[in-house]
Amino acid sequence: MSHPVVPTPPAADAPAKRSAAQVLDRLLHPREQREIVDAIRAAELYTTGELKVHVEARCRDADPYSRAVRLFEQLGVHRTEERNGVLVYVAAHDRRFVILGDSGLGEPPGSEFWAEANRRMSIAFRRGAFGEGIIGALRAIGERMSKRFPARPGVTGKNKVENDISTEDTASA
Repeated sequence: MSHPVVPTPPAADAPAKRSAAQVLDRLLHPREQREIVDAIRAAELYTTGELKVHVEARCRDADPYSRAVRLFEQLGVHRTEERNGVLVYVAAHDRRFVILGDSGLGEPPGSEFWAEANRRMSIAFRRGAFGEGIIGALRAIGERMSKRFPARPGVTGKNKVENDISTEDTASA
């Protein structure tokens, strides 16, 4: 006579693993998530560039810039024809962020090109308004990119990077 195998429940003190959606919901309200994705789509209508947002609770590396550089490659932000992809990396609980553009932009972090986006994120993050800061930055970046890399028939609208918000669970660490 065989006995059914009953899985052993996790120990009471073991934390339950949260899904990417649960982690994201704790950091950004679902309404803010939709508004961020809408801001990405709206910006990409007017440029050949690609925008990607990655949000984590805490930065896995000692330096958020190093983490953003690794994610830039892992998330495929470099796959644009004109090398004009942009990653907005956020470590929400650390209140740290990096806006990283590909080589085709020719703009290092901290340059005037990124000033307005950085300003909007900094002000909002101080208040804990992460969604507001990300959306404001995406709008500022989109406006700048539309001037430098305007939309072109046959190029604009071909997504090389998903228009979702990635998290530590959706990016291969």
